[in-house]
Amino acid sequence: MKLNITFTLFLSSCLLGQSAAPNAELIQRIEILEKRMSKLENANKVTQENLNIVTPKGVGAQTASERKNLFSENTKENKSFITNLRLQLKSEDVKAKGPWTDKETWANVKNNLTSFKIRKLLGNPTKIKTSLNPRIERVYHYIGDLNADGEEETGIVNFFRDKVISFKSPF
Repeated sequence: MKLNITFTLFLSSCLLGQSAAPNAELIQRIEILEKRMSKLENANKVTQENLNIVTPKGVGAQTASERKNLFSENTKENKSFITNLRLQLKSEDVKAKGPWTDKETWANVKNNLTSFKIRKLLGNPTKIKTSLNPRIERVYHYIGDLNADGEEETGIVNFFRDKVISFKSPF
């Protein structure tokens, strides 16, 4: 009986000795896998936090864009919008053409100023015409849509012997 017990102990120690090596290797692999899992879980946690931050903003932007539809379904309103935009752009272009587009500069226009001083004050005119009126030799026209209403405003300066004799402001 003692022989059986010693044989069993010997056999079990041999088996445990052989299985101890694979267990250590297995334990090492499990530890490596656990490290990788913890890294992936941390990365997933960071991604979820970022997603939680971004999602409400994205939903808010989506609803804002739905509320602020630039073009409505009504084509008449769209044409009106585009027409107004065109008029505004044209008006801004005219306003950039010189100082004659400012009301304050027209306040400085007076009779007896020379054509040189008028050009210096108001800038170059849009048109220069001669007049059939014997009391007016030359007429400077300053033309443009200044208030984006679709109608052109005209400023006129009349000269006789190179001096201003009358003028009309576009304002």
